Amino acid sequence: MAKKTKVASQRRKPIKPKQSVTRIFISHSERDKKIVDRISVRLRSGGFDVFADHFQLRPGDNFQRKISEELTEAAVVLIVLSKNSFRSEWVQQEFATIALQQEVSERQRRIVPIKIDEIPVPSYLAHLQYIDLSQDFESGLERLTAELDVTKVAPLAGGTNAITVSVDSGEAQIRTLREALRRGRLTLVCGAGVSVGAGIPAWGNLLVRLLDRLMERLSKNYSLDLGKSTAIEFQKNYGRSSSLILGKYLKNNLGDDFASETRDALYAEVTESSTLIDSIVELSRPQRDANPLDSIITFNFDCLIEEALEKNVVANKPIFSESIRHDGNELPIYHVHGYLPRTGLIPQTELVFSEDAYHSQFIEAFSWSNLIQLTKLTQNTCLFIGISLTDPNMRRLLDVAWRKNPDKTMSHFIVKRSPDHPRDSALDRVSRLLEEQDANALGLNVIWIDSFDSLPAVLSSIAKIPNGQEQ
Repeated sequence: MAKKTKVASQRRKPIKPKQSVTRIFISHSERDKKIVDRISVRLRSGGFDVFADHFQLRPGDNFQRKISEELTEAAVVLIVLSKNSFRSEWVQQEFATIALQQEVSERQRRIVPIKIDEIPVPSYLAHLQYIDLSQDFESGLERLTAELDVTKVAPLAGGTNAITVSVDSGEAQIRTLREALRRGRLTLVCGAGVSVGAGIPAWGNLLVRLLDRLMERLSKNYSLDLGKSTAIEFQKNYGRSSSLILGKYLKNNLGDDFASETRDALYAEVTESSTLIDSIVELSRPQRDANPLDSIITFNFDCLIEEALEKNVVANKPIFSESIRHDGNELPIYHVHGYLPRTGLIPQTELVFSEDAYHSQFIEAFSWSNLIQLTKLTQNTCLFIGISLTDPNMRRLLDVAWRKNPDKTMSHFIVKRSPDHPRDSALDRVSRLLEEQDANALGLNVIWIDSFDSLPAVLSSIAKIPNGQEQ
């Protein structure tokens, strides 16, 4: 018995440890299956374990959980960027979910975007170095295989998730905007943040100023003893639910004096010079050997941009109704919420200040203001500054323009201030991702800045022609 055991032990060969095989998950649109199959065949021939089939969801399945399950064994995720993937809300959701899970998961995977046609890299992936197969498919595949071979034998330095460090996506965004300006296809869209720095009151402060006027009038008419703090207290108690409802109170009770009272409150403080408005002027100057800025859309009532342009001898025309036309040499400034010049007659225009006016603009799909915005969104590259994405009417117009875009290319940009979280912390990355995902769904790229003080530099860099290039 002992002898047989000895013979058996002599015949037993040592077992070699199995070589680890890198598992790769490819996220893509089903319409790109032929190209993805070519990528898969090349990677499998290189010894990789590739999973590229879209999983099937059953009724009641949780989308995010299903993706998490499929990614459990994946060490590398390839995200195939194409016009087809941008046309699919499903695929876009999958891309964003993968990126979000990457941020919150303890297990770090390498994410590699792959471009297979001329499509911009979405903002939430722009920090990663992408592989471009659109120009030379075979060379791109060779580069991809070589890069992944490196990841099989050694992790990347510093534990980064990307294969290599990305180029600055901000520079590429500026180049795109600069080219749109050169072609005369750039529209600047301005929100309240543009005028506040020059002394125009923010929305809440404007309401308080008008409430002060209203309280003063009520005190005289009805012999009421209303103190100076009444307006602030009233705004705190009744302005929480909706400032538009509060605006309706003001409009109804100020009556025919509403527009003049609003103008007085708007320009009550002496406006200061504004670096931001100065940079808008710089952007608006006619370009040598190039087309000028196409237009400005503003949601503000004030005339500060017009005054600055006049001061710098830049021809312009404020437009606040469909009956107003501009000459070819004039920069049109569309006041889509109404217009109140500092001096002179107050135009016969409705101010989108109260609930009823806002509802009218939302319901009347073919109002001149909505048509102007849609026209610029569908024909030009638009840059949004000083604007939040909370206005339902604006979101609706952006969504309509995005749906009408046959190529589904994110041709518009919005400048956002970085979240108030420690830089590069998990919370910071997740906050950016969620905001970018929302913006991307509306066809907007995000340009991040650390503070609004940096916004003038962004506009100046768009207006500036790089050294060695002709205008």
